[in-house]
Amino acid sequence: MSYIRHDFIKPNFVQERSYQINIYRQTRDKNSLIVLPTGLGKTIIAILVLAHRFQYGKIFFLAPTKPLCEQHASSIKKITTFKDEDVTLITSETCPRKERLSYYASSRIIVATPQTIQNDLQKNLSLHDCSLIIFDEAHRAVGNYAYVPVAHKYLATGRHSQILGLTASPGSSYPKLVEVAKNLGIEHVEIRTESDEDVKPYIPYRKLNWHVITMPPEIKKIRSKIDTLLIDYLAQLQKYTRQAKGLKVDKLSKKALIDIQVRMQKNLGKRGGSMYQGISLISAAIKLSHLRDLLTSQGISVARKYLNRLAKDSSRAAQKIRKSSLFTEILHDIFYMAPRKTKIDKAKEIITYHFRACQDPKIIVFAEYRDTIDFLLKEFSTLSGVHAAPFIGQARVKEGGMSQEQQKKTLNAFRQGIYNVLVSTSIGEEGIDIPATSLVLFYEPVPSAIRYIQRKGRTARDGVPGNVTILIMEGSRDEAAYWSSTRKEKKMYDQVYRIQRALEEKTIASFVGQTRIDYF
Repeated sequence: MSYIRHDFIKPNFVQERSYQINIYRQTRDKNSLIVLPTGLGKTIIAILVLAHRFQYGKIFFLAPTKPLCEQHASSIKKITTFKDEDVTLITSETCPRKERLSYYASSRIIVATPQTIQNDLQKNLSLHDCSLIIFDEAHRAVGNYAYVPVAHKYLATGRHSQILGLTASPGSSYPKLVEVAKNLGIEHVEIRTESDEDVKPYIPYRKLNWHVITMPPEIKKIRSKIDTLLIDYLAQLQKYTRQAKGLKVDKLSKKALIDIQVRMQKNLGKRGGSMYQGISLISAAIKLSHLRDLLTSQGISVARKYLNRLAKDSSRAAQKIRKSSLFTEILHDIFYMAPRKTKIDKAKEIITYHFRACQDPKIIVFAEYRDTIDFLLKEFSTLSGVHAAPFIGQARVKEGGMSQEQQKKTLNAFRQGIYNVLVSTSIGEEGIDIPATSLVLFYEPVPSAIRYIQRKGRTARDGVPGNVTILIMEGSRDEAAYWSSTRKEKKMYDQVYRIQRALEEKTIASFVGQTRIDYF
């Protein structure tokens, strides 16, 4: 086994992998985007480039969340021979705002969130002597995200500027990829997939399974009643917007309904009070569509929780739904139907089998809704040997969300084996250092390629094999979401290769050297 040799890398510490060395050599002196699957060491490559650029000036390593910044600062200190005082983690806790400029002056390597740097650029922070900025999760460099103004300021004012973007999942939209490339001044793209020859030797085995679950006839019957009510609402909606004419219940998505709602709200000023009735209709359709998704994808228990909230909802849309005699039937059917646990039964069966087959099981279960998280935790508590904990975001901490400190404690307990199952919302997909798991279980598929890739990447890491299992309820939105994510994943790589060619052929103009600093 050979190790990377470099003046600033600890000897015999980092295993030399051919693809990492190849990517490092291609990216160390030009503005580059690295697209590499999760778990294959993007951070190692970034630190190699960082060590190479150290001689030319200060270095900023930016990441979307504080926990991820803490992880990167720790990795730099662990892997390199830099002194501790050379590496500074800038957060509101570690560096009070009044003292930050002095930290910037005395430190050689600064790890921070982009929002912190954007704010401090408005308070006399200079990037003139910065030799490198690393943007982790670089696909976020679109719109008004803080990466964009920071990159523009740096490209306009840096004396020895170089940018390195890192991502496992850049997305499948070519226009957005072009936007990322332009915003970060990207001149070169390095991409590797798990099938590339220089990567294959280092890919742990990942087994992918999916289970299609037959929808119970009782739920199909209730779904049919919801569809009848939705068809009626969509027919009425055609009086207020032409967009409603193309909507079909069997292919209805909440996103399409919300897009119509936004457009209708914009037209309120032009069309007056009658539009309020249309907005009430579209709002009612959104609520019914959500109930339909919860019932068919998440199950009776989660649908009941939503109906309890709907009963207290004072909006015109909720009142309209409750007045319907057909909705009264739907309500009766859902609350008086014997619990059917087809999807939860399969999830419990998979976890039980995994615990028997695996010596040191560590499982992360991804679910879309908070009510589903609560339901799963209750169900998993009945399984022998399972010690499950929730892992959820900070939104509405007072209503049961988790603070960053609580998240850290939960992850440490998971790492130490106090918990062996995490039941997570999307917070566990990106920007947090979750220990490698032996099984990732999707309680439902997600339609996003980015989220699909990030979830899968939570297992089969550091040379340890892993398993991914996806549950799909037949006839629900699960089916469309699964095929959408797999199709977008393939498209994503096609688009990255496309932008790689465009940069090589210089058919994309970047913002390098242009003074895009109107944010400040």
